[in-house]
Amino acid sequence: MHLNVITEGLSLQRHPDGLLELVLTRPQVRNALDEATAVALRDHLQAAADDSQVKAVILRGEGGAFCAGADLSAFEGTADSLLSEALARLFEPALNAIMAMDKPVIAAVEGPTAGIGVSYLLASDLVVMGESAFLKLGFIDIGLVPDGGANWHLVHRLGHARAFELTALAPEIDAARCLALGLANRVVAESQASETAREIARQLINQPARALAATKQLLRTAAEASLLDTMALEGRLQDSCRLEPDFRERVQALLHRRR
Repeated sequence: MHLNVITEGLSLQRHPDGLLELVLTRPQVRNALDEATAVALRDHLQAAADDSQVKAVILRGEGGAFCAGADLSAFEGTADSLLSEALARLFEPALNAIMAMDKPVIAAVEGPTAGIGVSYLLASDLVVMGESAFLKLGFIDIGLVPDGGANWHLVHRLGHARAFELTALAPEIDAARCLALGLANRVVAESQASETAREIARQLINQPARALAATKQLLRTAAEASLLDTMALEGRLQDSCRLEPDFRERVQALLHRRR
């Protein structure tokens, strides 16, 4: 059993094992984010980061789409006179919460993902895509540049030439190519992305929590830190993990199996 909580444009599904699903519920616009939905998603991601009962988060969309980006028509006449202000207030805190929280975030992707919706996918720790899912960084089609950290993620993962191709030509990137490029972890049969994401989330929930959080922290830090700084952080985190009951219990279990 799980508890459903409905807010503006967003459904929260809490499972007893600590899995939290955040579901975008604006299928009529392919789950494009208006201000209310962006606020709800931001606030609930930040709350999940601070909630010790949450062990893993799945982010997905309702109705055969993940997220078509920002609903530009809904932002006309808002209080933010500059797009940078809307980014700083609504989107960047949510994306930072995904990357900084000490628990895994999995994007379960069916159908199209465009605009800043791609940034939420890129910020996630794992990505599961249905066979017909695709990404489109269509910012340039309306005379804008990618935002929400998409440029950083793409150039770090793909290098300049491939990142430039995907952003300057803005092709549709199908699930198979996302897998080949390393933008997705799994491609599964149609309509199976959410269930596969739940299976992976529950595997992660069963891992030692401190070691899992430290692993995420290390990998996020290593993307920008030097080798020597990363090795120093590894040592500090290793010491902290060694003090956890999980370490002693699992070592004893391993030794027992060997004997």
